[in-house]
Amino acid sequence: MFKPAIKNNRILRSQQVLNALIRTVRPYLPLDLQKTRISAEDIIAVLGYASANRISMDAACHELKEAPSANRLREVLAKALPDRASLQRALNTILRAQTPHFVKKGKRAYYVAIDLTLIPYHGECYEDEKEIMRSQAKSGTTHFHGYATVSIVHDNQRYVVALRFVEKGESMKDIVVWLLNRLKTIGIRIKRAYFDKGFCAIPVLKTLQRRKLSFIIPIPVRGKSGGVRKLFDASASYKTTYTFNSPKHGELEVQAVVVQKYSKGRYKRKGARWFAYSVAGLSKSVEPHQVFEMYRQRFGIESSYRQMNQVRARTTSQNPVIRLLLVGLAFIMFNLYIANRQHIAICLKNSAKPFSKFWLTLRRLVRMIARAVEDLFDLADVVLRHAHFALS
Repeated sequence: MFKPAIKNNRILRSQQVLNALIRTVRPYLPLDLQKTRISAEDIIAVLGYASANRISMDAACHELKEAPSANRLREVLAKALPDRASLQRALNTILRAQTPHFVKKGKRAYYVAIDLTLIPYHGECYEDEKEIMRSQAKSGTTHFHGYATVSIVHDNQRYVVALRFVEKGESMKDIVVWLLNRLKTIGIRIKRAYFDKGFCAIPVLKTLQRRKLSFIIPIPVRGKSGGVRKLFDASASYKTTYTFNSPKHGELEVQAVVVQKYSKGRYKRKGARWFAYSVAGLSKSVEPHQVFEMYRQRFGIESSYRQMNQVRARTTSQNPVIRLLLVGLAFIMFNLYIANRQHIAICLKNSAKPFSKFWLTLRRLVRMIARAVEDLFDLADVVLRHAHFALS
């Protein structure tokens, strides 16, 4: 059914964006399709439509007239997908292929950000209890599926280069080591690493120190007194040292930066707020407020996850393989957006027309994908239940 038509020009069209998504995913996604007329291209197109509209595969199939039936697509996909480890390798291969070639040459070092996100899960485990993590209550549950990623930033463009499914009981150290080794495999050298505060633990800090990496990690503030709060008894930002204590892992002294910021009425807050960071490898000339800006503005640590959720298809499936596929596809679409935005910026660099009118947003790109899929499968008619209700 799907026949890609490739045209290279300076105008980005809906069909080209869909073609690019399929060409990116299809060669590496291991789908064992047997005894079915449903093609891999059809599956990717439907999943892309569901992701663009943040709906389920079932809803996408009901909206698209010529798409496979929801039950049949779900059945075929469940049988065609490999195990979770194989799918994770395939997704990481796709993310590596999306990484710009000059990044993988290793001629320069890059800033990287390692993040962890927990997607709320309501239900029982599919096969193994390790599939589901436990954490503080959110969205009415304490059960989550966890995903860790590592991203790089080049010219203010953030590319997700590796993805890992996090199992219950896995240590933060093992996750960090895996992601750092993945960067080494790709050929990306680290200039400085930024971490989510969930990675602030003695084993992780020791690992980073052994590897002699430059890093910034927020120190989480727990409890109402003691601990890191003792660092906040000052009149201004400053540099110091801080000792972590753990009955299991012992003591570890690290360099710390304590930052005082005034809200000035922003975010409905007033007064001073304190932030503490564990740092290493920074120049002595770097001031505390600069550390705050490095972590906050240079990367936008949470931005990729926020945007990933804007293009992640929803599902009620308990199968962690399908859930991993949807999360991976969302990151792939995010990378596709970054690549196309960069391409348009280069094409319009010397254009006489106003640049802002041609700017590509993530929402606009995924709507182009949705439009191309609608042209491919057509939109289904809606049958009204009550004949007396009419639209003119």
